[in-house]
Amino acid sequence: MRRTLLAAALSALCGAAAAQALTPPMGWNPWNAFHTEVDEGKIMAVADTLVASGLRDAGYRYVNMDDGWWRTRRPDGRIEVRTGMFPSGLLADGSTSLRPFVDRLHALGLKAGIYTEIGRNACSQAWDRHSPNLPEGTTAAREIGTFGHQAADMRLLLGEWGFDYVKVDACGLADFTPNQPWVRDGTHAAFGPWIVRGRPDAANSARVEQLYAGLRREIDAVRPRGDVVLSICTWGEARVAGWAGRYGHTWRTSADIEPTWKSMLHNFDTAAARPLYAGPGRWNDPDMLELGHGEFDARHPVEARAHLSLWAIAAAPLVLGADLTTMPRALLDIAGRREVIAIDQDPAGHQGVTVQRGADTQVLVRTLAAPGHKAVALVNRGARPRRVSVPLARLQMAPGAGARDAWTGQERTLGATLTVDLAPRETALLVLRGDALRPGHVLLTEIPARVRILGDGAAALSTAQAARWVPVQANAAPSGRPLKIGGAAVADGIGVLAGARVAVDLDGGFARFRSRAGTVAGRVPVTYRVLGDGKVLFAHRGTGVVGVDVPVEGVRTLELTTQGPDGKVVEVAWGAAELVR
Repeated sequence: MRRTLLAAALSALCGAAAAQALTPPMGWNPWNAFHTEVDEGKIMAVADTLVASGLRDAGYRYVNMDDGWWRTRRPDGRIEVRTGMFPSGLLADGSTSLRPFVDRLHALGLKAGIYTEIGRNACSQAWDRHSPNLPEGTTAAREIGTFGHQAADMRLLLGEWGFDYVKVDACGLADFTPNQPWVRDGTHAAFGPWIVRGRPDAANSARVEQLYAGLRREIDAVRPRGDVVLSICTWGEARVAGWAGRYGHTWRTSADIEPTWKSMLHNFDTAAARPLYAGPGRWNDPDMLELGHGEFDARHPVEARAHLSLWAIAAAPLVLGADLTTMPRALLDIAGRREVIAIDQDPAGHQGVTVQRGADTQVLVRTLAAPGHKAVALVNRGARPRRVSVPLARLQMAPGAGARDAWTGQERTLGATLTVDLAPRETALLVLRGDALRPGHVLLTEIPARVRILGDGAAALSTAQAARWVPVQANAAPSGRPLKIGGAAVADGIGVLAGARVAVDLDGGFARFRSRAGTVAGRVPVTYRVLGDGKVLFAHRGTGVVGVDVPVEGVRTLELTTQGPDGKVVEVAWGAAELVR
């Protein structure tokens, strides 16, 4: 009943699309194992392994194709399948279809995912040019992306063929500029750029958003039940976090992952910094899991467990990328660890929030759906053993909580502090259960899934700032600096840019909202407003610390807004922002 009510609420809030992916999608994608040199036999062998190994029943249900499946776009606009890769796609009348392939996956109790492009040309056409499986024909015939073909392509992929998931890349908006050799030689037509990698200020973010918004409309026209997952892949570019949740269910927060510890941590960080952007039906995606590859193979079980633990605490999609038919049983068991998966799939949808950092250590806490339950990840990012301690009060829990290790099942009772000894690159993942530190008081950073960012104020950022800052942060300023108000450190709160508008879904369940607000640095005049269901509950303009304490009984949506001098970048803290029942 709880999931049904949540789905209904989200559907009313964001449209039919939001009722899908109420927990992060789980499955497998062939790119990291095979790139474009994949075929139906390899995919079906992995599908069989998902079933036989128990991974399907653990939640890994989406089998998602990637780049390389298309042969050409016909003059009438229809895409033909590369039947050398997908022999079941050649029909008796000579036409091609991926419906037989989708039906095979559905018969195994799996769901089927497809890959396409928001621009004209796909990533492989720029970056995998020696592949034997690139689109063929004239320049126009090679344009197998959805640009100019959104309605017809969605009718084909999601209607006629019946796919359940679509990943939509964006290389066609970035990598086919006139100076590229594959454009200069006439192989592909010039486009844009609408995305300039690493330069968000140079991207035409509004046009990129319009393309994905249009695709969402076409998806809903074909599948009005909202039963298709849309995965947006602009690699964190085009200010995607600010708009992707309105159209997609997942969005990439970074460049492609590589099978190294450094790359994994970088991608994790891009998602971990954005817990206030995520929630049921809208997930930060730090890319596929590299379990089975490089520094996460069977020789590196500590790193493999840490990788899955970090994706779980971050409520990230769990998409395996190795050839599961050759994966050792020990790694299959790591991927299928049910207690870790349960944290990732927790129905409350609150992404983990960082509450403590050291030189190479980190502690994140995630509020779970079960009353009094929280998941905690204690991370050793470095190459030396570390002892990590965190007071339970920092986790907003009273002393005496019980703790269960999600990997070993070991249980213990805690005093006032949680302490673990970590090997190099080890992450401890535990589920704590106990009493709240302050019963009836809930910090906004404890319930990030209830937060929606209506405007992030990022337009005033410089090029360098836009590339590195997160406009709305939990327990940090947008620049990543510690939260401060009036020169004093703030342990908990939300850091925003002046101009930001942040909504909080209360659903009438709280009595008061309280906070101490102010600028992170300097004395800049800022206007603070708190609205309840559109009605102004509090307004103040000043340069000092602002105390907020307003009744919100019966309010369904709270809105926090700030406004500073036009064009000036001002970091603001809603310190100790909390709701009281």
